Amino acid sequence: MYDGLLPSKEKNVFEQNILTVQPNRDQHGRRILIIELGKKWKTDKVTLDEVFKGCVLFLEAAMLEPESQVCGAVVIFDMDGLSMGQTTKFTPMFAKRIVDWLQDSVPLRIKNIHIVNQPYIFKVVFALFKPFLREKLRNRIIFHGTDRKSLHQHMAPECLPACYGGTLELPRIDGAQWLELLEKCDNEFKAINSYGYKKKVDS
Repeated sequence: MYDGLLPSKEKNVFEQNILTVQPNRDQHGRRILIIELGKKWKTDKVTLDEVFKGCVLFLEAAMLEPESQVCGAVVIFDMDGLSMGQTTKFTPMFAKRIVDWLQDSVPLRIKNIHIVNQPYIFKVVFALFKPFLREKLRNRIIFHGTDRKSLHQHMAPECLPACYGGTLELPRIDGAQWLELLEKCDNEFKAINSYGYKKKVDS
């Protein structure tokens, strides 16, 4: 996807704390990535492309874990506070690039994508992605809004922080902490870059 992609070169997106990781796995053993593209996303400080690179790094790091290779990962998109100005940053070209990557090149099983706290305006954003989605991925995208019971049908409260109606008391691994962990794996990322990946893992 990106030549020479390394955590040490992508510090900005992690310093903005848009991407955070749960210290635990869900009830199915899957890694949990939380992406906040509403209130926390300052478009003048971090681009969507940087967010995308951060996601790629997360999935490549998870791919190094034997349990994640088997169980995969889930993603929570928290769209609370998404503004009209932020929606203009999404383009059909960007949407197609993301969807093509998820459907054809992602190195790890993405079992579900949960959309939470989305305002009405999010429909404008999703409309850009929808034409490119094949049925398999489309069925894995689940919209919850502020309905925590809906989210809990897929993710146990014991796996989630209080902001999502969960009971987990462990703090998230914030962006700075996650960057520190990723930078320790720079050599592994260099190896991944040297081999690359052409097809996604069967799921």
